[in-house]
Amino acid sequence: MAGLKKGFLSNLFDVCNLIFFALLAFIMLLPFWNVLMISLTTQGDYFRRPLVLLPYNINIDSYRYLFKAPTIPRSYLMSAIITSGGTAFSILLTSMLAYPLSKKRLAGKKFFTLYLVFTMFFSGGLIPTYLLITTTLHLRNNLLALILPSGVSVWNFIIMRTFFMQLPESMEESARIDGANDFTILFNIIYPLSTAVLSTLALFVAVGFWNSWFNARLYLNDAKLFPLQLVLRNMVKDSSKPAELLIAASQMRDALGNPVSLFEDGLKMAMVVIAVVPMLLIYPFIQKFFEKGVMIGSIKG
Repeated sequence: MAGLKKGFLSNLFDVCNLIFFALLAFIMLLPFWNVLMISLTTQGDYFRRPLVLLPYNINIDSYRYLFKAPTIPRSYLMSAIITSGGTAFSILLTSMLAYPLSKKRLAGKKFFTLYLVFTMFFSGGLIPTYLLITTTLHLRNNLLALILPSGVSVWNFIIMRTFFMQLPESMEESARIDGANDFTILFNIIYPLSTAVLSTLALFVAVGFWNSWFNARLYLNDAKLFPLQLVLRNMVKDSSKPAELLIAASQMRDALGNPVSLFEDGLKMAMVVIAVVPMLLIYPFIQKFFEKGVMIGSIKG
């Protein structure tokens, strides 16, 4: 009887757990679904029913408007360059820093580790950083100004260093006996064994680069270099639309040749969708590494 009761309670818990997380997923997905549907609905339907679960008439004029001129595709390209280049640079630099500092034999290991941790709590500040980037390094209107300052994340360094410390040293000793140097060991042995943590941290870094707009606003004056998030931020908050988009809107016609009527909320929702979709497409490819990578880096400090 006790076994049957225990099995019943276990199954009941599983069912309740499944229902709870299904409801939670629905609550989390509903706002994004509403945003997507508003971006595809017409102005009249939206004003009659602001909570749009399914549009009566599918309308893609907002997307046509945004992609009519080269502004949005160009900003997509800039964001892709910044995100891919910044992520690769950050993961490479952070791993090359974490690997030697994970070795007990390294002289001054504690000093360098404490020095890095110190920068998590105390930074140079916005104005000194701005002067360093623009005056000392002369990187104004240069995409490197958005990549170089984010080269090393101390938090990612700590996670990566903790992971490297858990790898058996016998593999490195065997490689050294065969004549491998530190770079060979890092790239040919450590990296293949660290796919989970590297992929997880790469996802975090990529999302940060993709969503960043503040540094671009500080260091870029050339509109042709603006990343997607800065373009969208200017259009949503400041209601400033690039001249190319205004020309594109004036040239848009429906099937009967009449000017297309666009409404502000539909445009804003379309902007949100095109900004979010790339990260949603990337996530499924990294999901299998996500849970393992997060747990491995947090087992011991």
